Amino acid sequence: MSSNAHKKARLKIPIDDIEIDLVPMIDVVFLLLLFFMLCGHITLETRVEQITVPPTKTGQKLDTQENWERIVVNVYGSTASGNPPRNTIRINNVNYVSSGIDSFEAYQKLRQVLDQAYDRAEKFPDPKNTGFMLPKVVLEIRADADTEYRVVQEVQQVVSGSINPFDAMKPMTISSPAQAKPFVFLNFTTRKPGDK
Repeated sequence: MSSNAHKKARLKIPIDDIEIDLVPMIDVVFLLLLFFMLCGHITLETRVEQITVPPTKTGQKLDTQENWERIVVNVYGSTASGNPPRNTIRINNVNYVSSGIDSFEAYQKLRQVLDQAYDRAEKFPDPKNTGFMLPKVVLEIRADADTEYRVVQEVQQVVSGSINPFDAMKPMTISSPAQAKPFVFLNFTTRKPGDK
């Protein structure tokens, strides 16, 4: 036997003896999958609580058109601390305070005040041909840096008539556009913490 043939015979490994153990690899894959699922879920929950209203960089005086009413809605509260409750609202120097985080009394009072304003305001048909009648009312929603964006978003949903504060904040159900009382002319402004 030549020396080359002898080397090839010595380096040849029998294939029957090789077994690949996949159990450790499967364990690692499942651990990584579990890790990313848990971390992703935790960051989604904390991210919502950390969103705040951005500060204004420029300021300008807001002008209201002639024959239009202006209503200022001050929004207070934080879902994290609960002090004041997240849906504390001040409209035209009157405070509407909820009794707790899951109470929507302030939103209900807001909707009642807006319904009265809608009834007394002059209205015109929506230019987008939706069938809605829009009031000549401009709402200025004011919030400070302590108020979470989620609170402002809930107020906006109540104002637009998309959720019902009298039915645990569920989506509003209407049979025809004539029954809706939406407010779509909104200005968002900020105030210093503690300002009324």
